[in-house]
Order: sequence, then structure tokens, then C-alpha cells
Amino acid sequence: MILLIKVKKSLFAFLLILLLGACSNQASIYEGIPSEGDGVIAVDIPDNNEVVESEPGHKVNELSETEKDLIEDLHESEEDKISFIVVDVENKQVMRSYLASQPRRLASISKLSTAIGALENVNNIEVPKVKKMLKNSDNGEASRYVRLAAKAINGTIAPGSAYTQSHSCPIAFLDDEIAAHTVLDWLMDSLSSVDWTDASINDGAGCHYDNFMNSIQVARIIEFSDSKGQSYDGLSFEKLLSISGTDGTWKNKNKDHKGRILAKTGTLNPNSNLAGFFYAKRGGDMKKYYFTVFVEKKGGGQYTTKARKLIESLMRYWINYYSMEKGEPISPF
Repeated sequence: MILLIKVKKSLFAFLLILLLGACSNQASIYEGIPSEGDGVIAVDIPDNNEVVESEPGHKVNELSETEKDLIEDLHESEEDKISFIVVDVENKQVMRSYLASQPRRLASISKLSTAIGALENVNNIEVPKVKKMLKNSDNGEASRYVRLAAKAINGTIAPGSAYTQSHSCPIAFLDDEIAAHTVLDWLMDSLSSVDWTDASINDGAGCHYDNFMNSIQVARIIEFSDSKGQSYDGLSFEKLLSISGTDGTWKNKNKDHKGRILAKTGTLNPNSNLAGFFYAKRGGDMKKYYFTVFVEKKGGGQYTTKARKLIESLMRYWINYYSMEKGEPISPF
């Protein structure tokens, strides 16, 4: 009898271990993904030397099959948490668009408006310092520049910044609110034809949770910045941004497309964002695109890494797709 009880207990323990193991395997697709690290998660996307298989024509607010697969693999199929737009610069045509009018938290994408506001309004501005602020996403410098821009625009004076670390978000960012509103008002006046519904910026660095824009609005800021040409110490605005595989916050990302992506990153729960320019080589020529992509995340370092991997993979897909296929525009920009 004692032996039978021991056998039953052993069998129960064995079955329990199997059950727990099965549950753990289904717990989350994020299990086992390191919280930090370079490189990209392997996805089934060809490199620049392979032919991209043609897909059905893209449509507004419809994901391609490849995009759906990436979101399924890297974002648990939460398609409603993704927004993006891709614009052909030469033809001013929208090539990709998904929930592009959905307002999303900006995070450090806010620094785009801070930078252009300062560059266009502050006399004798030190372009190398603005460049460093954008590439390294320096919150303290962004706070300083939004105040300088507001003062130059209409004399707005804000309290002295209490930022002590380049990537901190101290409570002092709340003191930037009036200055940030001034810069946004200037931007709206400068781009009066843009629909600014629900747009809101309340600090220069992107620490405020009530900084909102949609993908189209951000793309319009990028277009406006690009229209200034090489007016920033001989540099165009895109050259002030982090370059894939080269420098700044995108230094260790998309190394397979080194130098092809020039963009501003943004990370603040529940968003991981990227906005700027990318180049696709087609027919021996480099074709330029504006883009904005937002990925909402659930929080935590592990998920942040996953969200960034999804953005990397989308960038790889778009660059490869437009390197091999002209694609059909879905609407004018």
C-alpha cells in the first residue's frame, strides 16, 4: 500500500511538471528575449541582394501580409497598437499608411519640433549642439532649446531648467509647458494647411505623457524640416539625426542598412517610435522617403526591446520592398 501511494505521488509530480512546462511554453512570446542587445531578431525578410516577392497592392489602413506576419511574430498580433506612414519624397505620394491619423504619444519624437523651432528662430544657434541633442536624445539640451526657441519667437521666458542628467526626466520638465506651446503654435502657423487636430506638445524633451501627434502630422514636420535644404551649417536636417548602424540612438540598429535610415527615436511607455528619412536603392538611384512609425508597448524593458525589434523589421521590409518594387502610391501626401 505504501509503495502504491509513493508511485501515485511520483506519477502526480511528473504530470504536474509536464503541465507546468507546457504552460510556461505558452506564457508569452516575449519569454527568453534579452532586455538589451544589438542586432535584430531573425525574420523572414530578404537582404538587398534577393528579390522581394510581389504582394497585392497596398491600400490605406490595410496591412500587407508581411507586415501582418511581423506584427504577429513580434507584437502578439496587436495590430491596433501600430501606426505608420511612408511617403515618397520625389513624388509626394503616400506609399504606406496604417492608422496614420491615430494620435499617439510622442516621447522623444517631440525633439523634432524643438529642434526645428530652435534652428529656425534662435540667432547664431550652435548647430553642432542641436545635432548632438537629436542624435543622442539629450533631454537637458532639448529643455534648453525649447526655452531658447520660445524666447526668440515671442519673448516667452521660462524658469531655469533643473535638468542635471542628459537622459533624466525630472519634475522640472513641467516648467517647459508654456515654451513648448509657443513652439507648437509657431509650427502650426508655419504649416497652416496641416490638420493639427489633437496635436499637443507640453515639453521640449518628450517626457510629458500628454504629448500627442499622429503619423501624418509628424511626417509634415519632417517634410517642413527637409524643405530648408542645407541651411544648418551646410547640413540638411536629416544629417542632424541618428544614422542607422553609424551613430546616436540608432547606432546599433538596422546595421544591414547602414546609413540608409536617418531618424529620431522615441521611447516612453507605452510607445516606441521612430521618425525621419530612409533611402531605398532602385535602378541605381537612391530613392528618398519620409516615414513615421509608432508601436505601443505594454511596459518593461523586455517589451521595449521587442517593440524596437518590430520597428527594425518594418524598416528592413520597407527598404527592401522599395528597392525591388516601385510600388503603387495609395494617395497624394
